[in-house]
Amino acid sequence: MFETLKHIVSENWRWRRQVWGLAKIDLVRTYRGAALGKVWLFAKPAVYILVYWFTLSFGLRSASDINGKPFILWLATGVFPWFFMSDMITTGSDIYHKYPYLVNRLKFPLSLISTFYTLSLLMVFGGMMVFTILACLLAGVPLSIYLIQLPLVMALMFVFWLAWSVMLSPLSAISKDFGNLLKTLSTPFFWISGILFPLDALPRIGRIIMAFNPVSWCVESVRDCFVNDQWFWMQPKRFLPFLAVLLVVVILALHNYRRLYTEVPDVI
Repeated sequence: MFETLKHIVSENWRWRRQVWGLAKIDLVRTYRGAALGKVWLFAKPAVYILVYWFTLSFGLRSASDINGKPFILWLATGVFPWFFMSDMITTGSDIYHKYPYLVNRLKFPLSLISTFYTLSLLMVFGGMMVFTILACLLAGVPLSIYLIQLPLVMALMFVFWLAWSVMLSPLSAISKDFGNLLKTLSTPFFWISGILFPLDALPRIGRIIMAFNPVSWCVESVRDCFVNDQWFWMQPKRFLPFLAVLLVVVILALHNYRRLYTEVPDVI
């Protein structure tokens, strides 16, 4: 297992320039030919946020300031991370079918496909975070010292969802039914993970279960930077379960990659 980890890390290091180049190409290709170009990176999340804000504020009348911060900021810091994670849950868990021409290249390492795709999505997410910071400054919403932990939160999100992709993509490549099953997880994860409601509203058993939900941890940790004003590592009831899940996912990713990476080109 440690040999597999060493092998993947060394591959990514040797091919780091190609990984960075492929991530940028993937980002550009997504919106190539669109008149508004990169504006579309923010248009879809912005529309979702406005719709949810309008529904919760005027329809359900359940939108109020949280920790002295506008509700729409609390909502944005849940929806923006979700768009990154949603793509990883759906496409990231079946990444080899998205890039079959790379899978079938004899000398191209399979682990790099998950890396550059995750990096490409992280670049978009980073742009959304910059947009959120600028919006706060323009609107006069105070930002705290806790914002400096955001790069560390993003780094942990990158590691987890990269491992998620490496863990599940070989299985999805071999079984299309498994890949389709994973894509159905996106909707349940969205509605149960505290993106549109505070997790404190759940009963105790619900909060314990959500502590092992990586989507919930990612959302709450981003909100720690903007809204909750607290260090994410000072919340052991959330952080330790996330680390446990991360360790399990990394172990399974190494196991699946070692067992199945030679079979993937034959079934794609």
